[in-house]
Amino acid sequence: MYMNFFRKSFLCGGLSVMALSAQAQDSYDAQTLTSSDLNGTSRFVAMGGALGALGGDISVMSTNPAGTAMYRKSDAAISLSGVFSGEGAMDHDGARMSLDQGGVLIAFDMDNPTSEGLQFVNFGVNYQKKRNFLFNQLTDVQNLNGMFSQTFQIADLCTDAWANDYYGSLADMSASVFKGKRRDGILLENYYDKDGALLGNSLFDNTGKHYLDPKDEDKVDYVEYQGIEADNAYYERATYGSNVQADINLSFNVSDQFFFGASVGIYNMDYNRESFYQEVGTDGHFYDFTNWYKTTGDGFDVKLGLICRPFEDSPFRFGLTVHTPVWYRMTDSNGSMLYLDDLYLTQLANSEYDYDFRTPWKFGVSLGHTVGQNFAIGAEYEYQDLSTSKYTSIDGYDDSYFRNVNAITKETLKGQHTLKVGAEYKPVEEISIRLGYNYVSSPFQDGAYRTIGYDGPYTETDYTNWGDINRFCFGLGYRYKSGYVDLAYQYQMQKGDFYAFDDVDLKPTKLDCDRSQLMATFGFRF
Repeated sequence: MYMNFFRKSFLCGGLSVMALSAQAQDSYDAQTLTSSDLNGTSRFVAMGGALGALGGDISVMSTNPAGTAMYRKSDAAISLSGVFSGEGAMDHDGARMSLDQGGVLIAFDMDNPTSEGLQFVNFGVNYQKKRNFLFNQLTDVQNLNGMFSQTFQIADLCTDAWANDYYGSLADMSASVFKGKRRDGILLENYYDKDGALLGNSLFDNTGKHYLDPKDEDKVDYVEYQGIEADNAYYERATYGSNVQADINLSFNVSDQFFFGASVGIYNMDYNRESFYQEVGTDGHFYDFTNWYKTTGDGFDVKLGLICRPFEDSPFRFGLTVHTPVWYRMTDSNGSMLYLDDLYLTQLANSEYDYDFRTPWKFGVSLGHTVGQNFAIGAEYEYQDLSTSKYTSIDGYDDSYFRNVNAITKETLKGQHTLKVGAEYKPVEEISIRLGYNYVSSPFQDGAYRTIGYDGPYTETDYTNWGDINRFCFGLGYRYKSGYVDLAYQYQMQKGDFYAFDDVDLKPTKLDCDRSQLMATFGFRF
């Protein structure tokens, strides 16, 4: 991976790369940490996840935990999948064969001689991949038109840092970084004072000539950082890792009419990102700029669910769910690497920092209906307000920083709506045919953009405002005695507006992201 930077703000960008000890979270990372795929058993996926009121599937532990109370026999299942990319600006590296789900549920018959009261108490544990982060993005950045450049944004950050006497990140770095490095015979370390601050905006004036004399202190002065206009740019981005969850579930069947359930979710986050940006200026100068970011952490939540058959003699039922926030304890690290023309500047950030992150509350309502033993249909709606995602410091030292990040998150993200619809038909007892649709609205406010403060080391200026997600699902199932095999296919479409940097006059580069997923579930009921 690589990335490019330019002339006058090259060195400004080099400044921003250094001293990466502060936090680098923002609203776009908050959206990443809260996002999820449509995943689980093949039956669950094939029906678009619309099993909130229908139940009877191990994967409902993560959506409506009351759905496991529908079981009258124990169940064990394991699911494998492969993900494949389609054509477009966004490519997906195939997940090849991935273990996406594995769980077991034990049904305890209360041997109640009447139809009233407690009928079943069921206990289950399920592992499920909440989010697969394996993606590659390859983009020719459009609409620069020889006018715009990432360097202007970085230059402004450097200028603001210097003007506000902010040291330790932007506009400050050790002269040792340039120790022994030369350009046109000039030792670059001579352009730094004893405090390590960069003197001047670059080694070039507007004509490309050197104008700072390292031997004459009277000729050395601090000047405003500037950017440079660009002709074209290229961008690469790779993300990998996953967010996995394990749900511990307990559910109750009361009179075959009321079903209650609760799940405690345990989460493990491992998210890695590398990005490379290359720009070529109208004057021929270029830079390559690489950023990398890693976050790991663990979290937990509680999910509560209810399913009710309001009419005793009718198979119609509705469900209600509430999910608490996921409380994460996170550890981040990040760094950057800069090439400008023939000069290599680098700072590898080995520092790590801890913080807490809280996802939004989630609420859901679902409907389900069956016709005999051959047909079932379900619908489900979920809502969560992503703008309420919240970062907090562990020791209170960075409270003001996180308050600012949370305020920006409220302006960037919004409420997200999820709609699920699914149906299952059994032409014969052993065969099931399933269809599903899953819709997730965009999490971003209109005009959202990445905000980078001068008082931090965050140097990734790019962002993508993703639109709605549409998923179309299909599946088949076969049951023989106690064993079963289910297959599912999922096709996902999503569009987005990509910006290499923030500029009110810069038009976005349009992205299309589509992917296909094949799944197989092997199970046994006993």
